[in-house]
Amino acid sequence: MYVTDMDFRCEYSLCYKPPISILRGIEVSMSRAISFLLLVAGIAFSGTVCLGQPTVWQSPTPSSTEAAKVLQAVCPYNAQSTGGGALKSLPGCKPCPVFTTDAGMANGEMFDLESVIYGSFTAPGIEEAVASFNGCEPHTSLFGGSILLRKIGNSWSMMRFLRALITKACRTYRLQSGRALLVCEQEDGHAEESEQWISVVDLSKEEPRLSVTVFSVLSTAMACGPTAVGGTIESATLTDLNGDGMPDLRLGVSVGQGTFPQDGGSCFAEGSEWRVQKYKLDFLFQPDTLSFLPAPSSRATLDKLNALFKNAEQKATEITIRRLHH
Repeated sequence: MYVTDMDFRCEYSLCYKPPISILRGIEVSMSRAISFLLLVAGIAFSGTVCLGQPTVWQSPTPSSTEAAKVLQAVCPYNAQSTGGGALKSLPGCKPCPVFTTDAGMANGEMFDLESVIYGSFTAPGIEEAVASFNGCEPHTSLFGGSILLRKIGNSWSMMRFLRALITKACRTYRLQSGRALLVCEQEDGHAEESEQWISVVDLSKEEPRLSVTVFSVLSTAMACGPTAVGGTIESATLTDLNGDGMPDLRLGVSVGQGTFPQDGGSCFAEGSEWRVQKYKLDFLFQPDTLSFLPAPSSRATLDKLNALFKNAEQKATEITIRRLHH
């Protein structure tokens, strides 16, 4: 069947809402696709399910009072009391604010407020906040972005709009200087593959150095074979692993590899064979560069997974080219 304007918003922690444009016009077998993704994650779940990898973190949801103060700085003249986002109770901006890509378009789209994280992100002692918004941006900008705000007097002031930086699934990483970084999970996808990644965000920097990827997983399940790889970051914890007093990053990762029968190119056909493995990956914090590097114990596994994902991506691209020629 063809998936069109279906909304896969889900309130369970096992699910996230993939952008609608990822799914528009893709010919898939929905039940089999869901079964594959749940298999990769090793989840036995009999309730409502959504496509996509589960988010490992959830940024703080603001109260109605907090949200109103943020929107006073972002869109003081067109704030909406009830948003159109996953929680429905959060406010947003409508029409799209002037600084967004879709500003001025008569499409009735909302700029939905999703989360607000507080901290001193650009310098110690400065009261700041990062607000994540969904909407008013194209797929190339991950359908949204985040806004850096600063407390001036008793009010928030908007400092920067960070297009394509989605901070709805982040943790604050406090440095010894008193400043804070963000460690965030993001995801994206299209017709042939999807990706989920963990990155370090340093808001004292400018693009392209503002966000640096630590680790990513790939899924080529929608490429429809003859083989596929599905990676999921199932867990992420910040804990001191080497005793230096600074939290390090530990990831739990599941990777499934599938082989499809040659039956005309259909996805997830009967007789498919699957192999799922789980991995633990450790990344140690580097105070001099404010980054995470693989621990010696994880380097061999990381090299193995990177090679696997690279090969899967090349095969998915080959499948796409072959379809175009047909």
